[in-house]
Amino acid sequence: MPSGISASDTLVMPDQPFALQSWDGLPETLRQHATAPTMTWSAVMLDDMLLALACRDGLVQHLAPAAPASGAQAGESPCGIPAGTSRIVLAWDQSRIGNGATDWSALWDVAQHPGKRGLRLDPRSTLEIALLADGVAPNDIYTTLATTSGVDRAFRKLDQLRPYIVWWRTPEDAARIMSSGSALMTSTPADELTAIGSKSGFVALWTQSLLQNLSWAVPRNLPDADVAHIVAMLRDQPRHHNDPPDKAAGKTQSLTIDDKFWADHWEELQQRMENWLKQSP
Repeated sequence: MPSGISASDTLVMPDQPFALQSWDGLPETLRQHATAPTMTWSAVMLDDMLLALACRDGLVQHLAPAAPASGAQAGESPCGIPAGTSRIVLAWDQSRIGNGATDWSALWDVAQHPGKRGLRLDPRSTLEIALLADGVAPNDIYTTLATTSGVDRAFRKLDQLRPYIVWWRTPEDAARIMSSGSALMTSTPADELTAIGSKSGFVALWTQSLLQNLSWAVPRNLPDADVAHIVAMLRDQPRHHNDPPDKAAGKTQSLTIDDKFWADHWEELQQRMENWLKQSP
């Protein structure tokens, strides 16, 4: 059962005979699994932007409404079961640069701290990070990204860092970057820092962390006979959260990823990123 963008070893699913594995969180990956002749995933954890697209396109199943006593909230997707939240944070190797970051602009400061930088190979979160590093206020991120000039600004910022970028797709990729020391600083799911512990030497900056809502969904090719059992199991799972040590500060200093914005703009911005990657540095 893929764990979406949360590290599999931080999810608690006691007494369940399912293996957890990570995946890249991309729509085409979900489509491949959901339309395969043979079911490979019993359920999938995904961000709420992808849930909206998958529900619209029939890649995941519409679920029977939860009982009122289950705590279901009005407005929840008919295809999803809330699974909690995940955060993407800025992490750096404290053994090499000490307390070296106060915001995302530090990721671009290769003059003061030379070395490779890790970023997610996905416009989601990466474009927000580029604009935050360029001085855009968190409250203005999505109004900026909704304009052509704002998108151009984000990619110009990425141009500055491009020679130094080590890309990651999955949480395990981000963990390997930190464990191997192949980058001095990186964006990463906060879970991965918890999973690898202090042995990597990396620490997190919670200021301007990106908060992502997560849900469970059931792929459309799961046999009908298995759906009720899987849904009941998922609804019984505790919701996953990785809050900063100072929870009050985290609430005021985080940027919640706008799933509606990404549901509306995913295709065009993904294509823009693919075109950008094909260009010569």
